[in-house]
Amino acid sequence: MTNSSVNLSGGASVLSAHAEAPSSQASMILASKKLMKHAAAPLLKQMGMSRARTDPVQFLDSACGTGVVTQEVQGMLAREVLDKSTFICADSSRVLVDVVAGRIQDEAWVNTQAEVLDARDTGLEESSLSHVAVALGLHLIPEPDKVLKDCWRILKDGGVFGATTFPRGNASKFWIPDMRAAFASLPFDAPFPEELPMQTHDSGRWYDCEWIRRHLEEEGFGDVQVTVTSGRYHVENAAEFVRFFGMMIPFIMNTWWSEELRKEHSVDVVRKGVEEFVEGKYEGKGWDVEWEIISTTGVVRK
Repeated sequence: MTNSSVNLSGGASVLSAHAEAPSSQASMILASKKLMKHAAAPLLKQMGMSRARTDPVQFLDSACGTGVVTQEVQGMLAREVLDKSTFICADSSRVLVDVVAGRIQDEAWVNTQAEVLDARDTGLEESSLSHVAVALGLHLIPEPDKVLKDCWRILKDGGVFGATTFPRGNASKFWIPDMRAAFASLPFDAPFPEELPMQTHDSGRWYDCEWIRRHLEEEGFGDVQVTVTSGRYHVENAAEFVRFFGMMIPFIMNTWWSEELRKEHSVDVVRKGVEEFVEGKYEGKGWDVEWEIISTTGVVRK
């Protein structure tokens, strides 16, 4: 699966702009609490996070977005462990860091700070952390190997690195089948890729479990584990589908539609058409969406 035939950078920038829009932030936080927590759970279990844990952690949630990883870790660890631990939520976006800072205060996250940091070069102290997680980031962040190298640098001996990405099979799951059918139903030409790429750059194969395992070992990580797990979420209705997955509409339009076609049909028009389609398809009721996710962990030995 290469991206050589299509330029995904424009679409990726649209996703970033959507995430930073004030109108999107409430929806993204709600999605973190209801939907994305299920995508984070397998990784955190693989990283050793559980109520039974007694050792404190020094945890970096890198490229944190709205903070779903920290949200879940705060709920998984016992209070006495949280009191002895430290958490950093870091993202390159000041807007998202401010969103997380608000969550830290509003939701009383323990010993947590939010910082603007580049996942490829955090500037954090060498060998200072016990855990670093990059959830749904390595397939999106340019130069992901720089992320790996910086994670290795800032982790202590015995520290655990964790990341999630989507496998290639996810191209026929999750929100994609309904969105594809909705685009096909529109009364005008509405291109949709035959197979949606699972990464937005050409550095590596973050959708390929065997490649990921070999690559992390080559980058110096030990005890590498790469697992694929399935998840399911019950979408309440058509409005929630568009609220949680509507950001993908401008991504698709900016990546696969011509400029002329985008001028003829606005994002709002397409969004309305998508909502009307799934409303009719599921007769105003809810339905399940399913996905697969790759959880990767590795241990640093120094």
